[in-house]
Amino acid sequence: MQIHETAFIVSTYRSYHENISKDIYAKLWNNPKTEALIPSITNAISKEESILHSIRNRYFYERLKSFFNQNNGGTLINFGAGFSMYQFLLNDNVSTIEIDKEDIIEYKKSKIDLWTEEGKLPKRNVQYLSLDFNLDSEEKMIRSLKKIITKAPTFIVLEGVLFFLNKTITQKLFTVFKGLQKQGDLIGSVSYIPEIEKLEVYKRLLNYFDSHNDTNDAFAHQTIPNSYYENLDGYILKEHVDEYQLSKQYDPESQLASAKEILNEHMYLLERDD
Repeated sequence: MQIHETAFIVSTYRSYHENISKDIYAKLWNNPKTEALIPSITNAISKEESILHSIRNRYFYERLKSFFNQNNGGTLINFGAGFSMYQFLLNDNVSTIEIDKEDIIEYKKSKIDLWTEEGKLPKRNVQYLSLDFNLDSEEKMIRSLKKIITKAPTFIVLEGVLFFLNKTITQKLFTVFKGLQKQGDLIGSVSYIPEIEKLEVYKRLLNYFDSHNDTNDAFAHQTIPNSYYENLDGYILKEHVDEYQLSKQYDPESQLASAKEILNEHMYLLERDD
């Protein structure tokens, strides 16, 4: 399995629970190959994965919608965008910059252009940028993005990415964010806390990825302590919540197992403070 395949898996998860994720366009990415793969994944790791990813999407959708409504638009910058569809759920006064590896960006753009022409998607101002977080320098990323950010304020989303990166690349990204953003701009980030490493469900996740990994795609298996976000230079931590907590709000009937029996990701909302 390569990292780009996870984009199909996550979008399919969102499509299974539209009432929770609020992503009415996720199903456009559904395909027989991914549909056939998902049962083996959920059986091997956790049957709650589709619910949890839908809850995660809902959290960011709500935060994005609130932020851009309050500011009468702005720019969504999605690092490691995969097949997320937030831009089509937001008002048309929001511009979007989608960032990912070249093969994902090219494929996504071709599909989005087609579906927009066919009337399956509303027209939105979307720009696409291919970056390699591991290889491209901070200066190149900042320079490339500053050229195409046309509306303030900005909301950066870093969703489903940090698990695959190491600490050095993570710090590089947050340095880039600081170089791009102004006071009041937001970052929404997702990661696992180190305590999850002791849990059986997390060990099953690592075992699945490692046993199905393409040797050309590296998985760093990163976890990040809350203190990292609490002490991030140039940012104030405005909100911290996990998926188990959010399930009580967005899916009270799901009756999720305890937080120790699910792949409970943590969401962080950070505000640029100087």
